Amino acid sequence: MDMTTGRRLWTRIEDGRPGFVPVAGRHVTVGCEDAEPAVAKVVSVNADGDIELEILPGTVESHRDLLALG
Repeated sequence: MDMTTGRRLWTRIEDGRPGFVPVAGRHVTVGCEDAEPAVAKVVSVNADGDIELEILPGTVESHRDLLALG
């Protein structure tokens, strides 16, 4: 994963859990061993499997309603 400015993050489809299908506009839980989980909006997915995410401020619990929509 590579964090850019403005709470944007680039990652690859290979970095997701098996069976994960990224869809622009959906919200997902993101994180790694060294960080607290967060909620992100899938901004774009390109043909190479690169995924652009926008990390939302706040906790996963504060965005639980967005995750339920996905």
